[in-house]
Amino acid sequence: MELPRFPDSLTSGDCAGSLDATDVLQQTVAKLVRYGDRVGVRPEEMISLLDSGISIQDFLAFLAAKSSGAA
Repeated sequence: MELPRFPDSLTSGDCAGSLDATDVLQQTVAKLVRYGDRVGVRPEEMISLLDSGISIQDFLAFLAAKSSGAA
């Protein structure tokens, strides 16, 4: 699986405090795991859903539905 490309402004090392693509991805995953924990979805369940081919949009909608108690 190829990681998405981020604008050079996010990945260049020229600016102090800039993030590279790996940092952005790691931070995003960490936030999703924390959110999943709050709504009762274990990381293993998230991985299983993503491995099954669910789209990111549907995955986020699933988490939002869990948050509202609809799923």
